[in-house]
Amino acid sequence: MTDAESDIQRLMVETITEKFYAGRGRRRGTHFETLVGIIISQNTNDKNTLKAITQLRRRVGIDPDSILSAPKEEIINCLRPAGLYNVKAPRIIELARRVKEELGGSREIEKMSEEEVSKFLSKIKGIGPKTVDVFMAFSKGADIVPVDTHVSRVSKRLGIADEKDDYFKIRKKLENLLPTGKRLEAHLAIINFGRRICIARRPKCPICPVERYCPSKKLFYPLK
Repeated sequence: MTDAESDIQRLMVETITEKFYAGRGRRRGTHFETLVGIIISQNTNDKNTLKAITQLRRRVGIDPDSILSAPKEEIINCLRPAGLYNVKAPRIIELARRVKEELGGSREIEKMSEEEVSKFLSKIKGIGPKTVDVFMAFSKGADIVPVDTHVSRVSKRLGIADEKDDYFKIRKKLENLLPTGKRLEAHLAIINFGRRICIARRPKCPICPVERYCPSKKLFYPLK
């Protein structure tokens, strides 16, 4: 990649961050609650995530002991608004079990280093690199760019990442374009941009603030 191409990519990411970063919401609750919320949020929108979390907090409680003492069917019913409840419920139960048995309780997560938390979470079935990175960024202050579906799609359309790039290659390429301290902002901004402008099926290229630099615009608007 030439310096000019790198500068254009950096400009696109900076522009998206400036225009679509809506501010970071304050993290509420314990580290364990944050982890459970991240699992619930997988493949659903914020509204349905909040419904499921609220139900789980009210009817069961969001701590290892409450999760492990509740009937599995009750947890599943709480998660129904967020979808994939038959997948998410076992993951949350397994997380609670591992935290209880291996750490002795959820408060221990707050005492662990970034490396220790990452190693611990990566051993749990159903918790992949994105979930680990989101938790590390929001709860541990890690200066990284978690890559979800929107971030992956936008990065590839803008030419920052290649179609065959895996999770870690996409993350590295984005982080190389961003100054330290701005990576979580960029993550949130790109998600917002992917939801509002660079949507999956028919991106809104005519109103995109980086349309003039985007190498993919001709695929969607060949006559423009």
